[in-house]
Amino acid sequence: MLQNKNIVLGIASSISAYKDLELIKILKQKGANVDVLMSKNATHLVDPEEFEKASGNPVSFEQFAPGMDFRDYLKNDKEMKHISLADKADIILLCPCTANTIGKIANGIADTLICSTVMATQAPVIICPAMNVKMWYNQAMQENVSKLKKIGYEFVNPEKGVLACGYHGIGRLATFDKVIEKTESVLGKRNDLKGKKILVTAGATIEDIDPVRVITNKSSGKQGVYLAEEAAKRGAEVTLIRGKDSVEPMFFGIKDITIYSVKDLFDKIKENLNNDVIVHAAAVSDFKLNNKINEKIKSSQDLHLELTPTTKIFEKIKNINKNIFLVGFKAEYNVTEEELIKRSYSLLKSADADLIVANDIGNANAGFDVETNKVIIVDKEKNINNLKLADKRIIGNKVLDEIKKRL
Repeated sequence: MLQNKNIVLGIASSISAYKDLELIKILKQKGANVDVLMSKNATHLVDPEEFEKASGNPVSFEQFAPGMDFRDYLKNDKEMKHISLADKADIILLCPCTANTIGKIANGIADTLICSTVMATQAPVIICPAMNVKMWYNQAMQENVSKLKKIGYEFVNPEKGVLACGYHGIGRLATFDKVIEKTESVLGKRNDLKGKKILVTAGATIEDIDPVRVITNKSSGKQGVYLAEEAAKRGAEVTLIRGKDSVEPMFFGIKDITIYSVKDLFDKIKENLNNDVIVHAAAVSDFKLNNKINEKIKSSQDLHLELTPTTKIFEKIKNINKNIFLVGFKAEYNVTEEELIKRSYSLLKSADADLIVANDIGNANAGFDVETNKVIIVDKEKNINNLKLADKRIIGNKVLDEIKKRL
């Protein structure tokens, strides 16, 4: 799994930094190329030359090369390490990682070479903390860890034992068996959708009432956008069609298309049906005004609007491309689990879909514009996968796991 992989190893100023001499040896034995970044404080604990000998590559710890100024960089005479290594990395491994570095990354601070490189990469990042037990359990520390996990950073948690400071408790750097296992696992998942083309729809559509007022819904598009980003991270070629007011994808390389109305959405889907998979997570307006009013409606009078149903996009996709793997999202409000499954299966059959991902937006923290979700996945054989409340990125990855099993 590590053969010919480029691993950027970030070493922060933990006493356990010396252990990385052994880690580098293991990584190289497995065929990996290792580039080492050190914090300046870490260079006081271990001589960078030792890591250079172990890795066979120069060790970097300065943001910019000594004696260079802007002219040299503008002439491209000198690479910017935090960009070149961020682009080169198949994975970034922060081992050991201190409370200081974790705090900076969690809050978007990039004042060290390690933090700048992490900020600039789209490679997966694994963090292996090592610190005093009191530091590990500090509330701010735990909030930073939780924040990073929610946005997709991987962790190999510290272990319990005697610490360098003399305390006994959780804070020891994890064993390298666990570090290697996590690295191989993340890299394995990184490319498991490579070669697949996936179209994802997300967010709310908008239907005009008059030039000022609209019919729409509360969807932020987070679940669909996060799923699209996770699919791209796993190697898929991703096209995202999202509502005008949805969240924007932060992962470069996604084909990002914004739409306004139901008609816009259906037109763009029809233009992009040369995909292996469609995940239709958009919250599509069910109704539109029968006759759009071309001037602002006065607010001083009673108003009666005549609405007409919009196109049922999801149920038409297989009529256009019967070979596409079709996944739909279905939102209900305050229904029993039995009823949610029943309605989901009915939609699956009517659309000839392969999977339905259903949620009850009446449940706390599982509706619109929140970071978490709780869903039930139903397939053609009426198999049920009930996913507990989790971050929407985790839910997105589990939906992708279900798709991958069936492709």
